[in-house]
Amino acid sequence: DYNTPHRFTKNKSGNTINENGESLWLSRKNESNYKIKYYTWRFGAEWQFLPKHSLSINYHGYFDDFKKQNYSEVNKFNNFKELQSYTLTDNKIIEPYHYDAGSIHYMFVIDSLGKKITADANYTSYRNYSDGVLITDNYDANQNKLGTNVLKSHQPGNVDILSTQIDANLPFKKYAIKTGVKYAKVKNDNQYEFESLEEGTYEKVPALSNHYKYNEQIAAAYITGSKEINKTTIDAGLRVEYTKAEGYTVKENETNQWQYTKLFPSFSIGQVLNKGNKIDFSLNRRINRPSYTDLNPVRWYRDQYFYYSGNPNLVPELAWVYSFTYSLKNKYVFSATYNQSDNFINRRLLVEDNGTTIKSQSDNFGNRERFDFTVSTPFKLYSFWNLLFFSDISYTTYPISQVSGEKQLSKWATTFTLQQDISLPKGYKMNLSAHWFSSELLGLYSTKATGYVDFGIKKTFLNKKLVAQLTISDIFNTNHYEAYSQSDIIDYYYNNKPDSRRFGVTLLYHLGGNLVKENRKKTEEQKRL
Repeated sequence: DYNTPHRFTKNKSGNTINENGESLWLSRKNESNYKIKYYTWRFGAEWQFLPKHSLSINYHGYFDDFKKQNYSEVNKFNNFKELQSYTLTDNKIIEPYHYDAGSIHYMFVIDSLGKKITADANYTSYRNYSDGVLITDNYDANQNKLGTNVLKSHQPGNVDILSTQIDANLPFKKYAIKTGVKYAKVKNDNQYEFESLEEGTYEKVPALSNHYKYNEQIAAAYITGSKEINKTTIDAGLRVEYTKAEGYTVKENETNQWQYTKLFPSFSIGQVLNKGNKIDFSLNRRINRPSYTDLNPVRWYRDQYFYYSGNPNLVPELAWVYSFTYSLKNKYVFSATYNQSDNFINRRLLVEDNGTTIKSQSDNFGNRERFDFTVSTPFKLYSFWNLLFFSDISYTTYPISQVSGEKQLSKWATTFTLQQDISLPKGYKMNLSAHWFSSELLGLYSTKATGYVDFGIKKTFLNKKLVAQLTISDIFNTNHYEAYSQSDIIDYYYNNKPDSRRFGVTLLYHLGGNLVKENRKKTEEQKRL
């Protein structure tokens, strides 16, 4: 497959800095162009070498030819809103991503009741070769050029993942058991280097250059059991995980090590009240491990005053999740969920270089509590007009850092979606979806409300073999991402406008026969890339 998911984003942001003992306001405008050529390929084969035994191999590879160019204008104002100086930045980044994943799958079907044993082995190689040039032109308030700074970066990264897993699915007449073991090993290596142009020669910048290594091993075993008693279904399970991880920053000779064993119980019970009505309750413990990028302390500059970086001190987020669901007439679904997380992971801003530079990175926020109440209700206005309404009302609270101590953030939020499917004359079908999101908490930010409307229409031809479809996303071009910092450490805000209004045309022709079902499910480690 070949795809070109190019995109374009406009961004406005601002914050206060301290420069030479003076408080200045930065007003920033950015335009980012993403040029992406995405090539992907797959192949696989399956061999049933005995009546109950089969073996399959699969390979998935892709090459993501990623290029980004960011133009930035940063104006500095004093407390009287008088322009003091400004900078123009041209930031070019080339980041080709290479991905190769191979897997072997074995299955032994024990009997006709569905008992089976499976074994999987997966190897993934992920390489990112990132090169960038940041050119900054500095001007005074009278548009006189003061000088040019050039910063070049080279940040190659390699991630190797090896995982093996054996599972047994053992359904019996009165109960069912599932059990298995898994082992995964991950190696992440990134040696990054920055160079500054000094009098026509690029000189290495030791303060920005480093070498980061990360190794992780996870061993896990689980067992679950389920049983039906009249109209009651009970499921219970336990997973135990042993994790050993080490992150090593070469220049500072700093090592972060984690070694722990965790238990993850799960329990659910479902009760059929009568025909079409059912209640379910579940309780389970979950773990959310940071992505490998979020752990890696490399830098991606937007301009000389703002950059993104990984955080090698991140630890996994652990959560207890309680959920209650009521299904009415097999159509209307009402659910309530309570999530209590320790070491909650989200974005944080840090001030560096004596108050002139902002670093944005993922961090642990301590304890978070979140309650969600969701409603999903379908309606039929007419025989040709179906509606689906979805709503989520939530309450979230967690602490963030302040100049002195911590501040507990709390906020109610709502989400609404209305999807309409309309059958038109002559075989046309139309879909109209409206989405609205209220203000909510996002790390140390409080976002602004936003919403958008999507449209689609399709028709089939040639005895339903040919499907033609037209789609328009964000018809009114209203979707945007705006947020303000809730910490008094930094008064940063942003307002991002992506190119969300897009037109698409799809033609799909069915040649006949059934498509082969391929296993595209990613391993947990592959999802963290």
